[in-house]
Amino acid sequence: MKRFEEKLINSRYKITKPRAALISFFSKKHKPISAQSLAKKITSVDRASIYRALGIFEKLSLVTVDIVHNEKLYCSSEKPHHHIVCTECGRIEVVECNHHFNGYKNFKNIQHQLTLTGICNKCSI
Repeated sequence: MKRFEEKLINSRYKITKPRAALISFFSKKHKPISAQSLAKKITSVDRASIYRALGIFEKLSLVTVDIVHNEKLYCSSEKPHHHIVCTECGRIEVVECNHHFNGYKNFKNIQHQLTLTGICNKCSI
């Protein structure tokens, strides 16, 4: 993902092997995933490096973060978006985000989190 690499380099971060592994993963997967699940899928990178890289990606708005059942889920973010999670089966769908936070003179780099929950059509039958 060229966008990841450009933003990291422009922010004075190196493309390390752990960061490159996460970039490769996020370029192929677009569903939210926990750091623990990432550590199980990317066995060539130690857990601490995964957490550090995710922290940088979050800081640079390269990933969105949803908190579901007290666990952070990370998702690559080409466009701002949120997720809706079925409380019965865990199904997740993307919800576009149309929030704009321009014009706050005392703040910059404003970020927000929103997690929607409900029961999907399959589970409500």
